[in-house]
Amino acid sequence: MDSEHALYHASPHQPSSERIALKQRIMALAAQAYGLRNNNSHYAKEYVAEAQKLAEKAAFSEGIAESVLVSGVVHCCAAEYDVALRHLAKAVELYEALGQDSAFQKTIALGGQSRATRWMGIVYRNIGMPVTGVEYCNQSLVLAEESNNQTLVGFALMVLGDCYVTLNENEKAKAYRTQALAIASGTDDKELQSQALWSMARSAEMDRQYEQAYQYYHQSYLLRETVGDYLGMGTARFGMASVMEKQGKRARALRIYMQLWANFKSNSSGVPQTEAFITMEIGRLYAASVKPERALPYLRRALTIGQKVGVQPIIASANEALANFYKQIGDFETALLHFEEFHRINADIAQRESKQTIQYFRQAFDFERAQKETEIYRLRNEELATAYAQNERLLLNVLPEAIAVRMKAGETTIAERFSDVTVLFADIVGFTELSAHRSPEEVVDILNRIFSAFDIFSEQYNLEKIKTIGDAYMIVGGAPNPCDDHAESVARLALEMHETVNLLSRSMGLDIALRIGMHTGAVVAGIIGQKKFTYDLWGDTVNTASRMESHGEAGKIHCTETVMKRLEGRYVFEQREPLEIKGKGLMTTYFLMGKR
Repeated sequence: MDSEHALYHASPHQPSSERIALKQRIMALAAQAYGLRNNNSHYAKEYVAEAQKLAEKAAFSEGIAESVLVSGVVHCCAAEYDVALRHLAKAVELYEALGQDSAFQKTIALGGQSRATRWMGIVYRNIGMPVTGVEYCNQSLVLAEESNNQTLVGFALMVLGDCYVTLNENEKAKAYRTQALAIASGTDDKELQSQALWSMARSAEMDRQYEQAYQYYHQSYLLRETVGDYLGMGTARFGMASVMEKQGKRARALRIYMQLWANFKSNSSGVPQTEAFITMEIGRLYAASVKPERALPYLRRALTIGQKVGVQPIIASANEALANFYKQIGDFETALLHFEEFHRINADIAQRESKQTIQYFRQAFDFERAQKETEIYRLRNEELATAYAQNERLLLNVLPEAIAVRMKAGETTIAERFSDVTVLFADIVGFTELSAHRSPEEVVDILNRIFSAFDIFSEQYNLEKIKTIGDAYMIVGGAPNPCDDHAESVARLALEMHETVNLLSRSMGLDIALRIGMHTGAVVAGIIGQKKFTYDLWGDTVNTASRMESHGEAGKIHCTETVMKRLEGRYVFEQREPLEIKGKGLMTTYFLMGKR
């Protein structure tokens, strides 16, 4: 039993030797479950369930609290976060109640609360809520310091560092990890020392300080070797190989991976996923070597394992590696098959993870709502409110409001036909030449000023911006919200756009003008994409509007006869000589000159 979990203490009531033995067995079962949390969650759950059953039967309060805590840890490691949160919150309550018992050591109760809140921080970090994770880890740190347990202080600091990595605050993360390592060095706890060294290795690797990272991984490996932590030894060695590979020392990295694989095959209790990752790295290294043909059996082995255990990220990675291998040797047909499978699985993973994240957010909210009002609860709600507001803004920035509402209501496929809309394309003439003589910052600033003005006008006239492509702008009237006056609204917008570009051109000393094309007709509209949603239009109307823009003139609004007839009498038009339009033949078109 490691020092963090060796918390059993003798009762002052002189229990019988049988009761002492029972208590020791309960705590040992809990410790075994904790030790198996990453290797075999099935057995870990069985051990902790047996511990809790025995503890409840014996009315052993500390055993009940400890088994509930470890159960939360086991469920967390199995990615069953909603169940984990319930168990960990219950463990906090049980240890807090034990701390009120004068016959119980308060330091042990504080230690139990510290461990439970730290793991709650880990849960929140894992479900993508690192700010809340930081709050729970800070609570864990306060409890650890109050219990005067340096080991728990070190663990709390280390997980704080992990949360800040998730927040992309790498300097803060490194500071906390450095503190954790300093504290670990002053304790006899090998688990804390080895994990702190591993965390420092990760920070150094992220900073591309590869020599330092290698030394930290190696020290972590040696410590884990002394306690027979074979999984930890493999993790440290894997890190060493990763650093070697990034340094370009592929032969040394390959030797380490081969040793890891040999060790894995000799250890019947190894996790299959571990073998998949090792064989995949071996295959990738061979593919990049002078003997690429050696890569194939290892990559196929990784794919077979992934398919056998049903772990989609492994299957996806193996397909990607195989696709790259077959492309390298010139077998493009097989490469394409694996690339297609890689992208299909990645899309499935993204969709599932999106649903899972929403599920965990809801479960976390339900869990917190059931708790008493605390500072953490307040911060949690603030974080959710901010995240919700940000998501709302982001969704409305990329999708029309009507479409966003439908998607939030659960619609996954949105496609519909609009029989009467007006489409506008605009292109900034002279912008390509202008951008070649200006800094990237100036180019982006100019486009931002122009398109921001267009966005304001589009909202004013109840039109929908579809997209910008470089210095081109596309807008529609009459979709997704049908209306009768879309042609006139788009015409008014077009005139405003011209005037805006002329004003900005003069005020900024630019030699640019706008070329605009318009057409009215039917379109198909809908959502495309799975990771980055886009609302788009298709059909002959879109193509014709685009042709009007490309066959137009700088500083003018080029329209079809359909648009002219829709606006005739209210706007002034100038007829052009018939034009040969690609895909349409000879067309009579018009320039929109202004309002009557």
